[in-house]
Amino acid sequence: MLQVKNLSKSFSDTKVLDNISCTIDSGKLVALLGKNGSGKTTFLKCISNIMNIDSGDIDYNGSNFLFLNDKANIFSDLTILNNLKCILRSYNQNLNIDTYNKYLNLLGLKELESLPLKYLSRGNLQRNKLFIALNLSWEYLLIDEPFTNLDDSAQTVFRDIFLDLKSKNKTIIFSTHNFNHVSDICDQSIEIEKGKVAL
Repeated sequence: MLQVKNLSKSFSDTKVLDNISCTIDSGKLVALLGKNGSGKTTFLKCISNIMNIDSGDIDYNGSNFLFLNDKANIFSDLTILNNLKCILRSYNQNLNIDTYNKYLNLLGLKELESLPLKYLSRGNLQRNKLFIALNLSWEYLLIDEPFTNLDDSAQTVFRDIFLDLKSKNKTIIFSTHNFNHVSDICDQSIEIEKGKVAL
C-alpha cells in the first residue's frame, strides 16, 4: 500500500502540488488525470522519490518503485538491447533472455531490434519504454503518459499487459489525458486540478 499525506511541492513561487493526500492499494491500476501543467508528472516524480518534496509524508511500506518517463530512451545511439542493458546495470539487475524475447515480440519490436533508438518513431519509443519496465523488477510502476502516440492496436496490447501485471499483484500508476480509453480497466482514478486532488 502507498499512502500519501499532505504532499506539497513548489517551484520558486509556484505551488505545483498543494496538500495532496491519497491511498493506493497494491495490485491496482490507477489513472492519474489532469490537464497539462496540472502537476501529474511532478506527483509521479515525488512519490517515486526522484524529486524532493517541500512537506508531507509518503509511506511506501517497503515497496519497490520504478518511475519511467521519456528518459528511459536516453541512449539514443544504442539499440533496444544495448539501451536495456545499460538501464539494467544502473538498477543492478540482470537480463532475463526469456522475458526479453517474450515482450520484444508481444510489443512488436522484434523487427526494430537492431536499430538505434534515434530511428524509432514516437509510438515505437513508447513501446520501448514499457518494454524496459517489463524487463525490470518492481512492485509499483509509475509511468508518464504511456498511451500517447499509440495506435488502437498498440493501446490494446498495453491494456492487456497492464491487466496481466495486475493479476500478478503489480501496481501501475499512470498519467493520462484520455480516461475514456482506460476507464474500464482502472480500479482507481486520481484527478489533479491546479495542484489539488479534484473532488
